[in-house]
Amino acid sequence: MTIPGPQFRRSIIDALVNAQPKVIYDDDVFIKTHLGRREVVATVGTLPQRLRMLLLLIDGRRSVGTFRAELTRYRSLEESIDMLHRMGMIERLPQRLDR
Repeated sequence: MTIPGPQFRRSIIDALVNAQPKVIYDDDVFIKTHLGRREVVATVGTLPQRLRMLLLLIDGRRSVGTFRAELTRYRSLEESIDMLHRMGMIERLPQRLDR
């Protein structure tokens, strides 16, 4: 596996800084994408420790509301989830139609 270079990191930072935040609801559930799973198993990750820890916790079962209740000391939880989403590390599970 190759480690992304500084130009890749710069493009991610530029995309994150210039993007508008998305609305994240309490009942949203996220799963790791292929890129997110690669980041978790990489020995040298590209994410800051704080985001990497959150990425490890995202499992496709717990909702954002559950994370908010369990991670009371994690500041800017929604912004961190939004950042992982914009980086392509996680994606929303589709909403069920029978609700």
